[in-house]
Amino acid sequence: MTKQRVACNGSQKKPPKNAVKKIIDLASRGVSKKGIARGLGCSPDLFNAWLDNYPELQTALDEGREMEHGELFGSLFDSAKTGNVTAAIFLLKTRHGYREGDQGDLANRVSVTFNLPGPQSMEDFTRTINGGEVDNERD
Repeated sequence: MTKQRVACNGSQKKPPKNAVKKIIDLASRGVSKKGIARGLGCSPDLFNAWLDNYPELQTALDEGREMEHGELFGSLFDSAKTGNVTAAIFLLKTRHGYREGDQGDLANRVSVTFNLPGPQSMEDFTRTINGGEVDNERD
């Protein structure tokens, strides 16, 4: 089901004067779009219409999200540097593509397969190792 955006027109209220500042503040603290809309006193649909019609609001949302990202990443990076192994592993996996059990470098290695014959009678085996002659002498 596709969510339909509400077009902002003259009969709907405009964003409050402090909307940019408030959006940056809320987004930088990890508040969802629905929560930001509530903080601005409007519905999520109207907030989405404002984002479409007022580019400075979308820029404020992006800026706030980037601030949140930077703070979270910095905290995680600092934890990794001070010995938090879990944080270090997480950063290696997400930032540098490490995968547990990754055997990607094995794809270029040489593989040797030995095909062994099936079971043979003693006579056939003896013939094979003696070059075709059967030695019938037994002790």
